[in-house]
Amino acid sequence: MKRTHTNMHVCSVWLLWLNLNIICGGELGSLVGILLNTTGIPLKNKFINLAKTLHPARLSELTTYLLKDAAISGKLIIAAVILALIATNTALRPTYEALWNTSLTIGLGHWSLSLDLRHWINDALMALFFLVVGLELKREFITGELRKFKTAILPIAAAIGGMVVPALIYISLNVGGDGFKGWAIPMATDIAIVIGLLALLGKRVPSSIRLFLLTLAIVDDVAAVIVIAVFYSSGINIAMLCFVAALSAISILLQKSKLLSFSTFVVLAVLLWLLVNVSGIHPSIAGALIGLLAPLSAKSGHEESIAERLERFTIPISTLLVVPIFAFANAGIPLSLSSFQGDSALPIAGGIILSLVVGKVVGIVGASWLMIKLGASTLPSGSNWNHIIGVGMLAGIGFTVSIFVTELAFDQEQFITISKLAIFLASILSGFLGLVVLRYMIKPANRY
Repeated sequence: MKRTHTNMHVCSVWLLWLNLNIICGGELGSLVGILLNTTGIPLKNKFINLAKTLHPARLSELTTYLLKDAAISGKLIIAAVILALIATNTALRPTYEALWNTSLTIGLGHWSLSLDLRHWINDALMALFFLVVGLELKREFITGELRKFKTAILPIAAAIGGMVVPALIYISLNVGGDGFKGWAIPMATDIAIVIGLLALLGKRVPSSIRLFLLTLAIVDDVAAVIVIAVFYSSGINIAMLCFVAALSAISILLQKSKLLSFSTFVVLAVLLWLLVNVSGIHPSIAGALIGLLAPLSAKSGHEESIAERLERFTIPISTLLVVPIFAFANAGIPLSLSSFQGDSALPIAGGIILSLVVGKVVGIVGASWLMIKLGASTLPSGSNWNHIIGVGMLAGIGFTVSIFVTELAFDQEQFITISKLAIFLASILSGFLGLVVLRYMIKPANRY
């Protein structure tokens, strides 16, 4: 009996490995080989190889290797979700919960900040994610596509439509109910997973559509930052906000005077996060603010700007560590219908699913049609309306930020579980429908 039980565990681990390897495009096994290089090596030498792997130069090579895959973040997110769901729905659940409930305290003198690991991830590590959003937004507005009105207006309008319509659908189903606070859950798009799915379509999707989707996602993320700051912050401390404004002004003045070094900016950024943390605004917002404050121009023409150095440092961390860890820490929910009890369960779940699967595509396509009808813009080059419909459906994959907003919107564990299950289901449906449209409903002449 004991051997049968052991064999079942071995089989389960093997199946998990197989699923993760498929998700990661067959690269998982080769990646482990790169990490450990253990083929034909005795067990006693494997730890030596692991130590060599962790050498900064080797880690840099590994990071470069992983980032060559544009879909790597989406693959890691999906793998993290599968691991979290397995941990939560097996005997590993107590260990999983104990891990994220572990308290971590940092302090200096009489001052200290104590949070459990899940809140450190959601409040501190996710600030790096929003830092990347802020950096991308600033670059796009100053040197990228968002500085061109004719090019920018279509994805901006589409993003707004893709946020407003889902929010209205959710509100209409939950107005006056306990689930009303979750109205912003279906507003966001998980660009990492969407890019991963687009990679499956190869050249069938023109580059102009990819740019349209990326711009739409950036606007989506910025709107999410604003919504979190305005609607999901409580107990605002005006004095602390004044200090935040003063610190931001100091950063700008040092930039203008060409006295701002990278190390000084990092110190100011840490202070800014701490001040935002005690101001009542969600501390992840500090990341976006820091990204917007980072100078794009260098002090001399022969060095990287602070923004470029931050991007080089934070993008690999955000892509390969922060977002997958966030998914692993927050996606662990029991796969049970027992949560769907009470009057609020169906409106919350139905509101999220309908908003993401239907509301997103209606909002994006409708706003795009309006802009083109008014003559404010044109369809991206080489695309047709089926491309816009397909992208609108893929935009219904509202995973990372939707889960993030869920954790802010609800205190009740039941509502959080219901919302996450609805997000999972809606994201799967949206991804499937989007792939079907982009793969099978586009005329051959428009496939690239």
